[in-house]
Amino acid sequence: MKLLALVWILAIGCGGPSRTSYAQYPGAPVAYDRASATPEALDIADKVLAAHGGAAAWAAAKQVRWRQTVMVDGKPTLTGEQAWDRWNARHWAKTDREKGGAFAVFFDLYGTHVAGYIVGRSGGRQTVSTGEAAEGAVVARKAWQRDATVTLVPFLLHEPGAKLEYLGLAKDGDLELHELKVTFDPKDTARTGLEVHAFADKDTFLIRRISLVTAAGDRFGYELGAYQASGGLQLATERKNLGSGEVVQISEVKVSEPDEDLFIAPVS
Repeated sequence: MKLLALVWILAIGCGGPSRTSYAQYPGAPVAYDRASATPEALDIADKVLAAHGGAAAWAAAKQVRWRQTVMVDGKPTLTGEQAWDRWNARHWAKTDREKGGAFAVFFDLYGTHVAGYIVGRSGGRQTVSTGEAAEGAVVARKAWQRDATVTLVPFLLHEPGAKLEYLGLAKDGDLELHELKVTFDPKDTARTGLEVHAFADKDTFLIRRISLVTAAGDRFGYELGAYQASGGLQLATERKNLGSGEVVQISEVKVSEPDEDLFIAPVS
């Protein structure tokens, strides 16, 4: 019976054998509706997408995983990892503990499944209660909405159900930046109320600044830089919070097939 249960869990985690496209929110369009934006907005967004790796590279990125370090006054204050399994619409997050080990949680972006586990200093895993996992998922969901958006914003301009607007040129010192505004379908419950402004370099079309407002009213503004190629994607590996001054460093980026091992809680 235990073996059959495990096989069933794995089948659910893989999204079933019949699905041949990315999981989306219920009622989502199959693809981004280009007719919903002006030609000028589309032109700028297309150039931004190309500068960051292009549509083909993003279409092949079934999962994006990265390590994240928060730096304050040049010292690390928080470290961890995140993975966005785009194929199955899942998120996994792990926060390192000060004395070793970590706490990990994962959940369905458009479902109810939540689970978590403790990673010991020796690497062993121990499952946590449903309540602990749910509490962790609340924090992780906010982190996904913020961190995945900031890290992968060039590709979200063409997200199914997104509304794209071009707001013209903005100045940032000597730089001239194209300002694009993107909001999401109200039915996209993982991004409810999220509003993003992406500022792309006028000449290179790399995103240099981003601001976002969440449904809860939280506001974030970042300056992006240190671009590096990972799995065909050009991603900013450093961002500075324009309010607090803290710096977030991205490293160990891995673009791959979904890593099912991340999304299996240990059996107690």
